[in-house]
Amino acid sequence: MSASVQATPADLAFQAPPAMGKRRNYQPQLDGLRGIAILSVLLHHFEVRLPGLFDWGPIGVRIFFLLSGYLITQSLWRLQADAREAGGGYWSGLLGFHARRFARLAPVLYAMLALACLFGLPEFRHAIAWHMAFLSNFYALHIGQWPDAASHLWSLSVQEQFYLLWPFVILITPRQALPWLLLALFAGAFAFRAAIIGLGASDFYRWVMLPGVIDSFALGALIACAKKSGRLPLTSGWAGALVGLAAFGCYVLARFVRFGPFPGAWAAIIESLENLFFAWLLLRTAAGWKGAVGCVFENPLLVYLGKISYGLYIFHVLVVVAFSPWLARHGLSIGANVLLRAAFLMAVSVCVAAISYHYVESPLAAWVRRREISLPGVRSRSA
Repeated sequence: MSASVQATPADLAFQAPPAMGKRRNYQPQLDGLRGIAILSVLLHHFEVRLPGLFDWGPIGVRIFFLLSGYLITQSLWRLQADAREAGGGYWSGLLGFHARRFARLAPVLYAMLALACLFGLPEFRHAIAWHMAFLSNFYALHIGQWPDAASHLWSLSVQEQFYLLWPFVILITPRQALPWLLLALFAGAFAFRAAIIGLGASDFYRWVMLPGVIDSFALGALIACAKKSGRLPLTSGWAGALVGLAAFGCYVLARFVRFGPFPGAWAAIIESLENLFFAWLLLRTAAGWKGAVGCVFENPLLVYLGKISYGLYIFHVLVVVAFSPWLARHGLSIGANVLLRAAFLMAVSVCVAAISYHYVESPLAAWVRRREISLPGVRSRSA
């Protein structure tokens, strides 16, 4: 992989739906949004460069973080409701919550790490304990550079750290005060990034550590608060159109600042502006797109890519490592044949991810649910 790919942060979809049945209030458009995000990441990593405004590869991680903040907050509220119905048991329910997540995520991750070690990739073999403990972001900070083919694991780690923190935030924060806390976290992330830049500290602090990306999760949770209120505001009519235009303006401004001749201190605002745009995109998707746009977000192929996006993200780097030499020998190296090369890598990645989803992730999720349902008085909910 080229240096640009190795140094590109990206993320994965952690919220793959259960294999059996539909989730309560399942929204296929959210998987469609996930599909768009993972496609942007994979195309970028496969060296396909879209026009500037649409090259979301380096920032697609923010869509996944927003989705996690939105979905995990709702899951924890359901967990609280179940605990109240049962007369207690929030912490035991939380253990089940983490058990479901671990059963869904860890086996696939550990299988990928084992394969990477068999390939002899030093960035995995020399840091296997970091990656297995979901500390890949700390490892990147520790070595002061992107760990080549393991670079993408930083976002998995920061996401897991968010999962460990967020149940305590939801438990101790009064529901009425939560939106204000989320706005404070949004502002705090900007202040953290600005302080890192001002102090001249390593950029990795603001790129891969939770305080530097917490605003993405916070905005997702803020949309969950709006959803909880019974309606999603500013998503229709003239007000919705104006908000959408303003959000797109934030995104264009972020692109302009990112690539324009601005001093380093301006970089602290880039992620904030991008987050505002992606938050609007999630808000509209949660409300439900209509017409032609709705057809795009509900496209069966795009929705399926969203469902298998965890495996796509986990394994696509190994697909590149495994097949790049063979592709180069057949004239499909980076360059004139980049689109054909990317199509091949995409097809192989989808096949691997589909196997992971149907034969590992979904059966394990179903097994965990059966174990929970078999316990007296336990009602399983999808995480």
